[in-house]
Amino acid sequence: MQFDYLNSNEDDGLMSIEDLRALRLRRQKIESDKRAREYILAINQRYRKMKSNKSNNFLKEINPFRKSA
Repeated sequence: MQFDYLNSNEDDGLMSIEDLRALRLRRQKIESDKRAREYILAINQRYRKMKSNKSNNFLKEINPFRKSA
């Protein structure tokens, strides 16, 4: 049997119960890892967007020719 971490090419026809449980747990772990990566990616994209907007607004608000109070 050959098991690739992301692509499962295993034949589960002649596997023992323990092997089937282990395979199911590995598949669940892979799926949960994928969902976690997608969630973290979405958070990072939102943070980058907020950060870039904040820095752009900061640079626009700075006016070197404005009189200081």
